[in-house]
Amino acid sequence: MTHFHAGRRAVVAALLATFAATGAFAQGKYPDHPITFVVPFAAGSATDQLARALGASISADTKQAVVVDNKAGASGMMAAQAAARAAADGYTVLITTNTTHAANEHLYKKLPYDPVKDFVPVTGLGKGGQVLVVRADSPYKSVATSSPRRRRSPGSSASAAAARRAGSPASSSSSSAAPTSCTCRTRATRTRSPTCSAARST
Repeated sequence: MTHFHAGRRAVVAALLATFAATGAFAQGKYPDHPITFVVPFAAGSATDQLARALGASISADTKQAVVVDNKAGASGMMAAQAAARAAADGYTVLITTNTTHAANEHLYKKLPYDPVKDFVPVTGLGKGGQVLVVRADSPYKSVATSSPRRRRSPGSSASAAAARRAGSPASSSSSSAAPTSCTCRTRATRTRSPTCSAARST
């Protein structure tokens, strides 16, 4: 909780410093109307939950509403593009992950936004990790012990990862990249089962 409150204060302070320094708020107090958090994933996702919790906390501090605008789809590109096109007045904030600002530029030939030039970084909000687990009664206790079987029996293992939509052939999410990296390193094969976390939202 301490880290979360520190993150909240950092967001507000950074926004104030970034835009007040330009004289954008010389005529009034920031914020004097609602702030929009643009989230590139569906309602209920981890990023969405973080944005909503942060927004509620900022609203309690500033007495201004924080609206969460979920623009799921296209590996976060729609949300990033919308945020990039918004007025640079501190009232539109993109709450995102490595997907929009690190992975996409290596996976797509052209992006509808520049992940560096179109944005001003404010602060980090959190870090996540990837873990590999098996059933308690599984004979495989490490990647090394499971790799030979997977190489001998192609398709015997499967992984699920978030995709832009059910059946999507590619995803830049960490949950997709991690098992792909593991598969490449062990020279094994797997069956990919995409799940649709980027459901349509309005």
